[in-house]
Amino acid sequence: MSACDTPTRARILGVTAPQPWAWSVQVRNAPVLNVQHPLAADVLGSYIAVCAAEGYEEGLVSWMVSGAGPGVRAPRPEDLPTCAVVAVGRLGAVSLWPDAERESRWYVGPAGLWLEDVVCLPDPVACQPGPADTLWELPALTLAQVRLGFAAVTQARDARWQAYELLAARSGGREPESLKDRVLRKCTCRRAMTKCPSCRAWRCTAPTCPPHTCGQEARLP
Repeated sequence: MSACDTPTRARILGVTAPQPWAWSVQVRNAPVLNVQHPLAADVLGSYIAVCAAEGYEEGLVSWMVSGAGPGVRAPRPEDLPTCAVVAVGRLGAVSLWPDAERESRWYVGPAGLWLEDVVCLPDPVACQPGPADTLWELPALTLAQVRLGFAAVTQARDARWQAYELLAARSGGREPESLKDRVLRKCTCRRAMTKCPSCRAWRCTAPTCPPHTCGQEARLP
């Protein structure tokens, strides 16, 4: 199962965010969502559906363009959806203020949900926002529509990549790379490389290639 199609099967939880904060996550300006309560450890790695809350917070708009904020100008209220899931991202890290450093002006705590691989859904999925300060379960119908929207985005992206590879192959006279070729890191001898368990550097174990000198061993007197 690849990372790109995981949300079509994995657990997806909802988080309510006010507009235009939800928009900022959707367009990858804001890397974090803030909630009031710490989360259970088992949610790390889950996927988060960003649900835009009802209404539009003018105070948040002013903060976003101020010197204390991130310096981002938000769209007009009529241009932003509300009461709808607009994006899905993977929960890569959770931080607690003030125990964690403030790595972004978007992080105001107390608990920060740091999202990775955020995908903007092709169409907002109507949804009644859940509790504002914690994670919540999406209704079954909403969850199914979110999964379908995510699948449409990833399938279109894969199709564009395949078309690019075919065009590159015709232009350069090479065969398109397989998924295995893209994932593996290969030596110039075309043998798959592995990571050294000590220094984590890539090395080739082919007898015809120069032996690997571990970086940690090289630093020893």
